[in-house]
Amino acid sequence: MIDKRGGFDPPALSTIAWDTTIPGGLAGTDSTNTVYLYGHSWVDAAVFNGLKEMKAGDVAAVDTASGTLCYAAQKTLTLDKAEYKSNDELTNAIPNRLVLVSCYRPVGYDPNSATVKNIIVVLQLDQNTTNSGC
Repeated sequence: MIDKRGGFDPPALSTIAWDTTIPGGLAGTDSTNTVYLYGHSWVDAAVFNGLKEMKAGDVAAVDTASGTLCYAAQKTLTLDKAEYKSNDELTNAIPNRLVLVSCYRPVGYDPNSATVKNIIVVLQLDQNTTNSGC
């Protein structure tokens, strides 16, 4: 769901939102663009709480109608929210790339304050493990 500021705001802490406005941004071995998934991070249990722990080489699995796709993490970034949408590295069309995005909440963060940064993990489809389990 797109919020009033133009960002994505999944409806629940346990929900992952997919940006369906990106042409060719479908998870699959024939993807022609980057797939963008958004989820919450929070002080309580939330779907993307673990993003800040991901590092290069870690693997994320995405279940699709065609099977499970395995994506290998390339890098983790922390960017100002305004910088995220203008960062060429993240917005360029790259086939079979997955970008996971959540609000960045460092240790000691006041949960009553608005977040000003995003945590972003950039991953690439591992063609060698597709449909064989991650």
